[in-house]
Amino acid sequence: MLNVMRGGTLIGDIESEVGHEIVHLLDGSDPAYDSHRHPICITPGTPLAKWFADDLGSSGELLVNSYHHQGVKELGEGLVGMAWAPDGVLEGFYDPTYDPELGHFVVGLQFHPERMLQDYAGCAEVYKAFGRACWAYQQRQL
Repeated sequence: MLNVMRGGTLIGDIESEVGHEIVHLLDGSDPAYDSHRHPICITPGTPLAKWFADDLGSSGELLVNSYHHQGVKELGEGLVGMAWAPDGVLEGFYDPTYDPELGHFVVGLQFHPERMLQDYAGCAEVYKAFGRACWAYQQRQL
């Protein structure tokens, strides 16, 4: 939705438009629904790389959950990619004006760090940065 609001386009159905090299969505009745993970490669110097700095190895990869059958086709205005699955599906993007200390936090993730808190310390860092941005934004409104 965030990408479309910025003029971007969507992959309507990853499996039929991209293929099934990477499974992005399991059936909800599958016992592995919540434990399924696939790799993503994170771009250095991005917020995602900062949040997960202690979790990333030399490969720059994480294993993330996946509950989506749609994805970003073309990024909207002012958005920059920061993580991709091996099949080329964009898994994370942001607005480069990102600065939580100034209340700037425009981030889109295709995975759910709130459901991976036990996997990586960086999952909590996403929400800490969002909280700082909310607080800073609220303080500027006073």
